[in-house]
Amino acid sequence: RRDHSAVAVLSEDEDGVLRLIHLKRFPLETPYASVIGYLKGLCDTLEGVNRILIDQTGVGEYVVEDALNVGLPAEGVVLTVKTKEQIMTYLKTVMARGMLRYPYDRMLLHELNVEKFELSKSGYITFTHPEGTHDDRLWALALAVYASRKPGFAVTKGRRVL
Repeated sequence: RRDHSAVAVLSEDEDGVLRLIHLKRFPLETPYASVIGYLKGLCDTLEGVNRILIDQTGVGEYVVEDALNVGLPAEGVVLTVKTKEQIMTYLKTVMARGMLRYPYDRMLLHELNVEKFELSKSGYITFTHPEGTHDDRLWALALAVYASRKPGFAVTKGRRVL
Protein backbone atom coordinates (compact mmCIF):
# COMPACT_ATOMS: atom_id res chain seq x y z
CA ARG A 1 0.00 0.00 0.00
CA ARG A 2 1.35 3.39 -0.99
CA ASP A 3 0.46 6.55 0.84
CA HIS A 4 0.92 10.23 0.19
CA SER A 5 2.80 12.45 2.61
CA ALA A 6 0.60 15.23 3.96
CA VAL A 7 1.08 18.29 6.16
CA ALA A 8 -1.52 20.10 8.27
CA VAL A 9 -0.84 23.34 10.14
CA LEU A 10 -3.08 24.60 12.94
CA SER A 11 -3.15 27.84 14.85
CA GLU A 12 -5.05 28.58 18.04
CA ASP A 13 -7.22 31.66 18.20
CA GLU A 14 -7.73 33.89 21.21
CA ASP A 15 -10.92 31.92 21.95
CA GLY A 16 -9.00 28.62 22.09
CA VAL A 17 -10.37 27.35 18.78
CA LEU A 18 -7.92 25.44 16.59
CA ARG A 19 -7.94 26.61 12.98
CA LEU A 20 -6.56 24.73 10.01
CA ILE A 21 -4.44 27.31 8.22
CA HIS A 22 -2.55 25.06 5.81
CA LEU A 23 -3.10 21.59 4.34
CA LYS A 24 -1.00 19.96 1.64
CA ARG A 25 -0.86 16.45 0.24
CA PHE A 26 2.26 15.61 -1.74
CA PRO A 27 2.21 13.52 -4.93
CA LEU A 28 2.96 9.82 -4.51
CA GLU A 29 6.66 9.00 -4.34
CA THR A 30 7.67 12.52 -3.32
CA PRO A 31 11.10 12.04 -1.71
CA TYR A 32 11.07 12.42 2.06
CA ALA A 33 13.90 14.95 1.72
CA SER A 34 11.52 17.18 -0.28
CA VAL A 35 8.86 16.88 2.42
CA ILE A 36 11.43 17.80 5.10
CA GLY A 37 12.54 20.77 2.98
CA TYR A 38 8.91 21.86 2.67
CA LEU A 39 8.45 21.60 6.44
CA LYS A 40 11.63 23.61 7.00
CA GLY A 41 10.35 26.30 4.63
CA LEU A 42 6.99 26.41 6.44
CA CYS A 43 8.69 26.75 9.81
CA ASP A 44 10.90 29.53 8.48
CA THR A 45 7.86 31.35 7.04
CA LEU A 46 5.41 30.86 9.90
CA GLU A 47 6.26 32.22 13.31
CA GLY A 48 5.87 30.11 16.41
CA VAL A 49 5.75 26.55 15.09
CA ASN A 50 6.37 24.67 18.31
CA ARG A 51 5.66 21.04 17.54
CA ILE A 52 5.59 18.69 14.56
CA LEU A 53 4.24 15.16 14.90
CA ILE A 54 5.43 12.74 12.23
CA ASP A 55 4.11 9.23 11.60
CA GLN A 56 7.21 7.15 12.22
CA THR A 57 5.54 3.84 11.42
CA GLY A 58 7.76 1.97 8.94
CA VAL A 59 10.35 4.25 7.35
CA GLY A 60 9.10 7.27 9.28
CA GLU A 61 11.83 6.92 11.91
CA TYR A 62 14.38 8.17 9.38
CA VAL A 63 12.11 11.06 8.45
CA VAL A 64 11.91 12.11 12.11
CA GLU A 65 15.69 11.88 12.41
CA ASP A 66 16.17 14.01 9.27
CA ALA A 67 13.66 16.58 10.55
CA LEU A 68 15.52 16.85 13.85
CA ASN A 69 18.84 17.18 11.99
CA VAL A 70 17.60 20.30 10.17
CA GLY A 71 16.38 21.84 13.43
CA LEU A 72 12.66 21.12 13.26
CA PRO A 73 10.74 20.58 16.53
CA ALA A 74 9.73 17.09 15.40
CA GLU A 75 8.51 14.07 17.34
CA GLY A 76 7.68 10.65 15.96
CA VAL A 77 4.46 8.78 16.62
CA VAL A 78 4.13 5.07 15.86
CA LEU A 79 0.58 4.56 14.61
CA THR A 80 -0.52 1.38 16.33
CA VAL A 81 -4.15 0.32 16.69
CA LYS A 82 -4.15 1.86 20.18
CA THR A 83 -2.52 5.18 19.23
CA LYS A 84 -4.76 5.53 16.17
CA GLU A 85 -7.79 5.13 18.42
CA GLN A 86 -6.46 7.75 20.85
CA ILE A 87 -5.67 10.22 18.06
CA MET A 88 -9.01 9.81 16.27
CA THR A 89 -10.98 9.89 19.53
CA TYR A 90 -9.32 13.18 20.40
CA LEU A 91 -10.04 14.59 16.93
CA LYS A 92 -13.70 13.58 17.29
CA THR A 93 -13.91 15.19 20.74
CA VAL A 94 -12.39 18.47 19.54
CA MET A 95 -14.73 18.54 16.53
CA ALA A 96 -17.80 17.67 18.63
CA ARG A 97 -17.00 20.55 20.98
CA GLY A 98 -16.79 22.94 18.04
CA MET A 99 -13.13 23.66 18.79
CA LEU A 100 -11.82 23.01 15.26
CA ARG A 101 -12.45 25.18 12.23
CA TYR A 102 -11.30 24.48 8.71
CA PRO A 103 -12.00 25.98 5.31
CA TYR A 104 -14.06 24.09 2.79
CA ASP A 105 -11.86 21.42 1.23
CA ARG A 106 -13.73 18.84 -0.83
CA MET A 107 -10.98 16.23 -0.55
CA LEU A 108 -10.61 16.62 3.22
CA LEU A 109 -14.37 16.37 3.71
CA HIS A 110 -14.41 13.23 1.59
CA GLU A 111 -11.65 11.68 3.70
CA LEU A 112 -13.48 12.61 6.91
CA ASN A 113 -16.71 11.07 5.63
CA VAL A 114 -15.45 7.80 4.12
CA GLU A 115 -13.11 6.70 6.92
CA LYS A 116 -14.47 3.46 8.37
CA PHE A 117 -14.13 2.31 11.94
CA GLU A 118 -15.01 -0.93 13.64
CA LEU A 119 -14.46 -2.56 16.99
CA SER A 120 -11.81 -5.28 16.79
CA LYS A 121 -11.73 -8.56 18.73
CA SER A 122 -9.08 -7.02 20.98
CA GLY A 123 -11.50 -4.25 21.97
CA TYR A 124 -9.85 -1.45 20.02
CA ILE A 125 -11.37 0.59 17.24
CA THR A 126 -9.65 0.08 13.88
CA PHE A 127 -9.69 2.64 11.07
CA THR A 128 -9.65 1.98 7.34
CA HIS A 129 -10.62 3.74 4.16
CA PRO A 130 -12.33 2.19 1.13
CA GLU A 131 -10.23 0.79 -1.70
CA GLY A 132 -9.24 3.53 -4.13
CA THR A 133 -9.50 6.32 -1.54
CA HIS A 134 -6.94 7.98 0.68
CA ASP A 135 -6.90 9.25 4.26
CA ASP A 136 -3.59 11.13 4.28
CA ARG A 137 -5.09 14.60 4.81
CA LEU A 138 -7.32 13.22 7.56
CA TRP A 139 -4.34 11.74 9.43
CA ALA A 140 -2.28 14.92 8.96
CA LEU A 141 -5.14 16.91 10.49
CA ALA A 142 -5.66 14.35 13.27
CA LEU A 143 -1.95 14.38 14.19
CA ALA A 144 -1.89 18.20 14.24
CA VAL A 145 -4.94 18.31 16.51
CA TYR A 146 -3.44 15.61 18.73
CA ALA A 147 -0.18 17.58 18.97
CA SER A 148 -2.11 20.43 20.55
CA ARG A 149 -3.16 18.36 23.58
CA LYS A 150 0.05 17.22 25.23
CA PRO A 151 0.81 18.86 28.59
CA GLY A 152 3.86 21.06 28.25
CA PHE A 153 3.42 21.16 24.49
CA ALA A 154 -0.05 22.66 24.34
CA VAL A 155 -0.64 25.22 21.64
CA THR A 156 -0.56 28.64 23.25
CA LYS A 157 -2.28 31.72 21.90
CA GLY A 158 -0.99 32.52 18.45
CA ARG A 159 1.32 29.48 18.31
CA ARG A 160 1.17 26.96 15.53
CA VAL A 161 1.44 23.19 15.41
CA LEU A 162 2.17 21.03 12.36
